Amino acid sequence: MRDALGQRGEAIFTVLMTEFHSHAGPIFKPQFLGDKWQYVDFIVELVGAGKSVPYFFVQVKTTREGYTKKYNRLKVKVRQENVIGLASYPAPTYIVGIDEIHELGYMVSANGESLKSLSSLSTQFKIIKQNRELLWQEVDDFWSRYHTNQLVSKFADQDWR
Repeated sequence: MRDALGQRGEAIFTVLMTEFHSHAGPIFKPQFLGDKWQYVDFIVELVGAGKSVPYFFVQVKTTREGYTKKYNRLKVKVRQENVIGLASYPAPTYIVGIDEIHELGYMVSANGESLKSLSSLSTQFKIIKQNRELLWQEVDDFWSRYHTNQLVSKFADQDWR
């Protein structure tokens, strides 16, 4: 049951992130990384960002437990080790809570703002068109500060032209 719930949550996340924003299609391209990754479930690329391919990482937590009475937070558990591990990636990172029953998703940053365990997740940032557009801009802004292809590798093929 637990694997089925997690797999269903991952599928719901993919559907929510690939909703069409125009006739051109979705603005994100999520790729599931498999069960072997310790902290990350998905790498998600931005579609239509230009020459570079900005991306972010996501850990998905799925529940059928509903919401807290006091603050209407989604009842998902994320251990402190996972929050810190996810925040250690030098890229934008997010935790997504999936309400499997209602097929809704909520996203919060895991970039070090609050490096502690979670027993519930804010429902302030529902995965809807407006927030997907804000997320796209946030990630694009993050990566636009870096000059891509600046690595001078010791493994360069001198004969390749």
